[in-house]
Amino acid sequence: MSSVPAVGRIAVVLIDLQQSFTRGLWAACLGETKAEHIRQCFRRCADLLVKLKKDVPVLLSRCPVGGYDLDWAEEVEEIVSAKAYPTVIKYDNNILDATGFAEWLGKMMRSGVSTLVVGGCTTTSCVRVSSSQIQRSFSNSGLQVVVDLSLCSARDSNYVPRCQACMDKYMMYGMDCTCDRCVTPGVPAVSPVDKAMEYMRESGVQVVQGFDWTPFVEE
Repeated sequence: MSSVPAVGRIAVVLIDLQQSFTRGLWAACLGETKAEHIRQCFRRCADLLVKLKKDVPVLLSRCPVGGYDLDWAEEVEEIVSAKAYPTVIKYDNNILDATGFAEWLGKMMRSGVSTLVVGGCTTTSCVRVSSSQIQRSFSNSGLQVVVDLSLCSARDSNYVPRCQACMDKYMMYGMDCTCDRCVTPGVPAVSPVDKAMEYMRESGVQVVQGFDWTPFVEE
């Protein structure tokens, strides 16, 4: 399924569109060439924000890293600065813990928002945890969380399928490893991104390759 129809009004949350993940310390630890998926995702986020209708609420988050790493990524800086969207500081991988987020979401729901579209960085961590926790916490209130994969991303290596043993090492210790079994025919293999998608869906999140933005963007 590539798209999902929205129900009622929507709001948008974009997580951590920061320099740290494209050209800063986080990217440097990986090697900037291994963050290309994230840069492409940020470009798509910027393209959406340029076209999004003014009556669609948008909230951004940032994680509190220092200096240049806190800045908006080059791909989004111009449009984000021009729009002056409300922003929360996220101290862990769950945006629900960020001061002001629950209040903002409650206000959105009281105004009629019933679909929350989530994107940003990274699919395997903050997007996964935040979207799942929001869905679990607010599903009884009629809120549906949708993760638009075209607006999310992770380090390039997290798209590489791996065997169960290597996946266990990744999940338990954050070890980014593969072995010969990962590419052996007949051996089941999934990527960390695949695993994140499975986790979100089990939490009730609708995970789609591309949300249908047609009613919400300027022609």
